[in-house]
Amino acid sequence: MFTATLRGMLAHKVRLVLTVASIALGVAFLAGTLVLTDTMHLAFNQLFGKVSGGTDAVVRAEAAYSQSEGISTSRGPIPAPVLTQVSKADGVRTAEGSVTGYALLTDNGGRAVLTSGGAPTMGYSMPADPALRGDVKILTGTAPSGAHQVAIDATSAEEHHIALGSTIKVLFNGPAEKFTVVGTVGFGGEKNLGGTTGAYFDSATAQKVLGAPGLFDSINVSADPGVAPADLVQRITKVLPDGAEAVTGATVVKESTDAVNKDLKFVTVLFMIFAGIALFVGSFIIWNTFTMTITQRSREIALLRAIGATRRQVNRSLVLEALLLGILASAVGIGLGLLVAKGLNLLMDLVGFSLPSTSMQVEPRTIVVSLLVGTVVTVVAALVPAYRATKVLPVEALREAVPGSGNPTKKRIISGAVVTAVGLTGLFLTLYTDLSMKLFGPSLLAIIVGVLMLLPAATRPLASLIGVPLRLRGMPGELARQNAMRNPRRTSSTAAALMVGLTLVVSMGVFASSLKASFTDIIGDSTNAALFITPSSKQGPGYSPEAIKVVQGVSGVDKVSASGWGQARFAGADSSYSSVDPATATAGLNLRLSAGSVSNLGTNGIVVAQSAATTHGWKVGDTIGTEFAATGKHTMKVVGIYDSKGWISDDFVISIAAQTAAAGPQLITSGLVTLAPGADRSTVQQAITAALAAHPDAKVLDRKGFEKEASGFIDQLLSFVTVMLMLAVLIALLGIVNTLVLSVFERTRELGLLRAVGMTRAQVRAMVRWESVVISLIGALAGAALGIGLGLALSQALADEGIKAISIPGLQVALYVVLAAVAGVLAALGPARSAAKVDVLKAVVAD
Repeated sequence: MFTATLRGMLAHKVRLVLTVASIALGVAFLAGTLVLTDTMHLAFNQLFGKVSGGTDAVVRAEAAYSQSEGISTSRGPIPAPVLTQVSKADGVRTAEGSVTGYALLTDNGGRAVLTSGGAPTMGYSMPADPALRGDVKILTGTAPSGAHQVAIDATSAEEHHIALGSTIKVLFNGPAEKFTVVGTVGFGGEKNLGGTTGAYFDSATAQKVLGAPGLFDSINVSADPGVAPADLVQRITKVLPDGAEAVTGATVVKESTDAVNKDLKFVTVLFMIFAGIALFVGSFIIWNTFTMTITQRSREIALLRAIGATRRQVNRSLVLEALLLGILASAVGIGLGLLVAKGLNLLMDLVGFSLPSTSMQVEPRTIVVSLLVGTVVTVVAALVPAYRATKVLPVEALREAVPGSGNPTKKRIISGAVVTAVGLTGLFLTLYTDLSMKLFGPSLLAIIVGVLMLLPAATRPLASLIGVPLRLRGMPGELARQNAMRNPRRTSSTAAALMVGLTLVVSMGVFASSLKASFTDIIGDSTNAALFITPSSKQGPGYSPEAIKVVQGVSGVDKVSASGWGQARFAGADSSYSSVDPATATAGLNLRLSAGSVSNLGTNGIVVAQSAATTHGWKVGDTIGTEFAATGKHTMKVVGIYDSKGWISDDFVISIAAQTAAAGPQLITSGLVTLAPGADRSTVQQAITAALAAHPDAKVLDRKGFEKEASGFIDQLLSFVTVMLMLAVLIALLGIVNTLVLSVFERTRELGLLRAVGMTRAQVRAMVRWESVVISLIGALAGAALGIGLGLALSQALADEGIKAISIPGLQVALYVVLAAVAGVLAALGPARSAAKVDVLKAVVAD
């Protein structure tokens, strides 16, 4: 049976190639994701190891809890006198204080050196001892020394033509200052640290501009020769005051890499989801291929039964074929995975996430998981068709292999209706009652499964409706319509793959459109601002508070309401929070407080959202236990409750003063500008633009400009998701090609007879093309309808987060449907050419 199985596979090379391709693409995405994430992890591990290579021990403040901020945990500062104590500890060769903070470079023309993808712009103290620098190397020039010298990352110097000796302005949390560039810096062989910009100062200067004189973020220690890092830590610990701790340099490297890997986990999960979608769509092609080939090989299977093959042997033969197919496709997919990994890496570069360079990592786990997943998906998809093959009777060897009608069973229709109804019920209950939103995802999945089960029942009416215009194309169009209606289960299975892909694409389009429409309403409903002060970088973390002071002094400006953002623990649970200036918050924001007042925030007050207040039973006057990683536990008093989320979407609001006291100086994320009576908006905007020339980390936008920038960011995310989902659509189109190829082979005699009675080759090609268009449009229309529904449901589910407007991008959806029809024509080119080449005499006598 093994030999027969192998010969059967090799006898139909086109079918083999198309089927392998459909599953290999999904496996390639999976393998590419694993390769890319393993490469990223290794790259950052190597980079942090090199950068911190000269540090044997680190002294730092104990953190209240591990709150990750970028590549480190938020901690309080270390007093400078601790450095003296550490330096005197036994086994210490040298010790130096380290300071990091916000520092934005400008170029020779005063323009901000901005990063992409939200990468931070950082300032550092440069260790005087070269050993403590690790693999942070001075590539050109010298290390900074003195109050007016800076060394910058080599990428910024090269891309912005900042030569040694140039005088540039550097922006900080406090006032900006001018520095002379005396060197360029590299990091472990890289010219920048993961896409960030870097400015290096000597220790005293760094304390002044990045932190505070007399304080360090940490103390880096180098051991005497022969002293192990663990022993050094024990010796240092004996001289440390309460609240300080000593750890090995390797521990800090591990913490940094773990923090980055935690952040990268989202990327891994996201790509895995897209890989899963691609494999799911590919399983439809496997199912359809085996179903059609079993029908075509019914006489062959019957002959095997007639000469003694048992049902178990037939089943094993087909499962073995699926197994071999899965292994072959998975192997091809793993090879393609390297190309996919490079493509994903390039895509991440385009969105601004720059990775340290290293060779692509193909771990044994990647090979095992990819082979296992691809093979299992293929075999599982073939199990039901293989089981059906065992029902072929030996007597059928005497009959001609004729494709069945493939009408959906009543049991399937009833089951599909029930599953769909259950999904819809769960969806409405989660959206419009107090039922847990945990059921939202399963309800959507149930709806999709239910529609897939019902699609065969809807295929014939849909094909008939879509085929009405085809009657104008004469006999080829009419035959194409009838061919699509002939076997609803086959047609629906082919169209279902395209339906799933377009469902996800359209649902994301509807959600993005609703999000943009809601954002416009949010700006109008929850703010009073005429102008908006935003970071110059679209995804930047914020800008210096100094920019707010400058804007406030512009003629025609009434109030500037600044806001920030952070993370802490409230009532024992991690949560984000917003910070505002109580003196100006009511001028720029419409929080719609149901109780209390924002002006009462002070340094220990907190305003909570109504939803959080209801959940915890809080009311004005109650206290909430809070905990900040840098300063530990605090008690905050509820001074207000606000009803709706919009511009501020967090459950908790504190004052900027409270945030500074508890978490240290922070950047401003936005500023809402209201105008003085009689002031002209355009004139004031021009004046603010001129004033911010000295603070290029911030810019001013009017309402339309702000909406356009926000919409552009949403469109960028939508484009990214759409590109990822296009792989599933491509696999679906391969499925259409595969079905048409098998259908042409199956209808060889029929095509010969049509040619014999006068049908031209051109008409045969047209018939196959139009059949492909009908199948594509069934999948596209079903996917568009389902995608619109799911997109609206997703928007409604986030109504409490401010997404209240509903918008369906009709033109965009129509474009998808048209493109699906065009893709259907392209998918049919090969099969149509094969159909037109059918030899008339051989066809009419074909078995």
